Amino acid sequence: MTKDGRIWLSHSGLETQERCPRCFYLQYKKGIYHPEGIVSRLANRFDQVLKNYFNIYRPLGELPPMIKGKIAGKLENPFVEKYWAKIDDKYGFWGKLDECLINEKGEYIPVDFKTSSSDPRGRETLSAYKSQIDDYLFLMEKSGKKIAGYGYLIYFFPDEGKLLHDGFPMIIHITKLEGNPTNTTKRILNAKLILEKSIPDPSKECPFCSWYETMKTELGEIPVKSQAAKSLKVPKKYFQEKLI
Repeated sequence: MTKDGRIWLSHSGLETQERCPRCFYLQYKKGIYHPEGIVSRLANRFDQVLKNYFNIYRPLGELPPMIKGKIAGKLENPFVEKYWAKIDDKYGFWGKLDECLINEKGEYIPVDFKTSSSDPRGRETLSAYKSQIDDYLFLMEKSGKKIAGYGYLIYFFPDEGKLLHDGFPMIIHITKLEGNPTNTTKRILNAKLILEKSIPDPSKECPFCSWYETMKTELGEIPVKSQAAKSLKVPKKYFQEKLI
């Protein structure tokens, strides 16, 4: 993502960097993204419904009943959803929060909603979720806010029930995660080092790189600028005009 001449990194971008530096480089330097398959947008709809629900209680100075008594603090009002932090003249970092709490000390606490297809209780938290809290704390601190040093994940998991016609019962599970903005600073530095050098080698553990290298081996160096390829109506960022 480019804005005001800078390359604007994000949490998802840094996660791509850690999975595969080559794919990260192609995304930010060449505008070539991973192809997107059939993806459910149900989680996006769920997030919007939850945000609208939380907004009902924001002006009241109350926590929504579904989390009241399970978590401390009050909803930030007005709520700041997007943050932009300038790193230097070439790079920036941005992020978008689901929710934010303020504790009794006036410290800001990022909150992220997670819809889950499996019971989150007793399950190990993914490393990507932990770094997400780091990233939010980094952005909030850069904006001048006093941060608490931790954040919350609020999981929503559909439960079994015999009266589904009255509505789906939901298990609401809250996980507190410690966070450190310094971790994000290190990840951004590493991202800059990758982007300032030549394109990295393919990652052996990356399914996209593995597929691409296998196709080159099986089919040979097939020119993509064929008549058939030219007729494809594909967004530019998803179409690679030449083999790399």
